[in-house]
This record gives sequence, C-alpha cells and structure tokens, in this order.
Amino acid sequence: MADLDLTELAAKAADGDRDALEVLCRETQHLVYRLSLRFYSSRPDAEDVTQDIMVKVITNLGSFEGRAKFTTWVYTIASRHLLASKRKLVEDSVAGAEPFGKWLDANLGGSEPEVGSDIEYRELCSEIRLGCTHGMLLCLTRDHRIAYLLGDLVGFSAVEAADVLEITPATFRQRLARARRTMRSVIENRCGLLVETNPCRCEIQIRPSISAGILDPNNLAFTKHPGVDTPVTVDSLRRATGQLDKATAIAEIFLAQPDYADPDKISGPAPTYLPLEDGVQSRLGAGDSARQEVCAALSRLLVLCPGPALACLAPLSVLLTDVLLQDP
Repeated sequence: MADLDLTELAAKAADGDRDALEVLCRETQHLVYRLSLRFYSSRPDAEDVTQDIMVKVITNLGSFEGRAKFTTWVYTIASRHLLASKRKLVEDSVAGAEPFGKWLDANLGGSEPEVGSDIEYRELCSEIRLGCTHGMLLCLTRDHRIAYLLGDLVGFSAVEAADVLEITPATFRQRLARARRTMRSVIENRCGLLVETNPCRCEIQIRPSISAGILDPNNLAFTKHPGVDTPVTVDSLRRATGQLDKATAIAEIFLAQPDYADPDKISGPAPTYLPLEDGVQSRLGAGDSARQEVCAALSRLLVLCPGPALACLAPLSVLLTDVLLQDP
C-alpha cells in the first residue's frame, strides 16, 4: 500500500476509526516484523518485539503529523526501540566476523548430506543460505547492524536514515561503511552466491550445521517460516553475481530473502491491536484480572478518542504500560 494511503489511514485511525486502525496494523506489522527478524535473527524475539513496537505505533498515532512518510515514521519508532531493547541471547551466539568466517572455512572439506528427496535437499540448502545471512548480520554491532538494514536493505538515503537514528548523515555513512566492510570480510572470498568460483557452498554446510545443533531438519526456522508465499528464485540470487559493486552484490543476496509475514497474524482474522489489550495485557498473566481490566478500559478509550485527545493520552498510555509490566 502506498505511503499516501497509509497516511490517510493513520489520520482516520487517530480520529477513532476502528476499521482504519485494523487495516493500518495489517499493512505495517509485517515491515516491523521483517526488520525485527533481521535485527535479532530469532523468530521468538522478533515476534515479541513486534508486539511492543506496534503498541508504540498505535499509542502515538496522534503525534504523527504527516511531514515524513508514514513508513519512515514507523521505521523510526521500530529502529529506536530495537536499539534500546535488552540484548538477546541469540546476539551473543556469533562471536564476530572472524570466528564466524573460520567456522565456515573449517567445514569446506565436508560432503553433501544424504536426503530423501530433491525437495528436501533444496529446502535444507535454502535454510543454510538464510541462516548464514542472518548469522552475518549478527557479526555486526547493533549500531552498525541497524545502519546496514536501513541503508542497504530498506533503502534509506543517508539523510533519511540519519533522521531515523538521530545522528548526522556523516555518522550514518561511517557506520554503514564499517558494516559493509565487516560483511565483506565474511562473504567476499568465501560465498559461492557472490562469486561462483568462491569455495563455500550452502550444501556443504548442511552436515556441520546439523552436528553443531544450528540446523534442525525437522524444524526449518526460515524456509518453513509462516507467511513465505513465494520461493526465492535462482534469478534473484544471480543478480548478486552480476553486480560489480561488492556492497550492492552483498545487499542483493540479503534482498533475495522471502518477505516474511508476522506469523501470529497471517492465519487468523484481521488484527485489532488494541493499544494495550493485545500488546500488553497478553503479557500480564491470566490471574491478574484487575490490571487486565485497566488495560482493556484504557484500550477502548484510546481507540475511541479523537485525534487531539489521543495525542494527549499517548504519553499516559506509555507510562501505564511501563507500570503495568513491572512485577508487583
């Protein structure tokens, strides 16, 4: 959906239009989830943080003035939340670019796995490719990771990304350049997707990944991810080998990933994302009836309020969110 349409929906939702709110959530939750998944490389962590970010988006709709694109505004909220969030265990699973590259090199003498069918073989290769690209992102520091995601994958200019991250364009360009150098150090002389004569192939990393517990053939976290409607084509990967610029070529490999959808929202009815009922109340515990009632009441109030009132209530809702999430 075009940003102009999203801006109109945001205005209607801020004025209390429940239908507009549902459509707006449906259109934005997936881009928030995809950014979160690439940032954490963990589906459970991405799902949790998507809920938190969507709560912030909805409770701050009254403050959206339309001076920037709506998606840029959403990416701003999401990026700042991700950077401020508590560090996840998965982020410490990759020690850095050099250890990651050495682990890949140690497996180059391996053999291809024995699988039951061509389909299974292709799925395992796809899982390795997707898992490896996510692993490379974890080689980056948080500041460099979000810069790489916004600059090379989302496609923001230095000025746009700098505004999102509240830094100068020069600082953003420095972070992006350092992120690209780190990515290049891992992939440039290894990955056969980037250069066909490079030694590393997805198929030879399957056995070592299974042995190390990184890959579970019965639970393909990325290839079997809910919401992946279309497979990645060979042509989309071959575009990478045709790029003379290494940074662009590496980005092409990442852009060849599927358009993951928020898995909690694709099989059921359209999401409502009541500001606190869905985002916070589900995290309070079934026995906490008093706090749940407060959440439900405030949720209904925020949805029904006109724009100016919603803008005034948004800080209150965030404060109550923080209080309600604290242990009694």
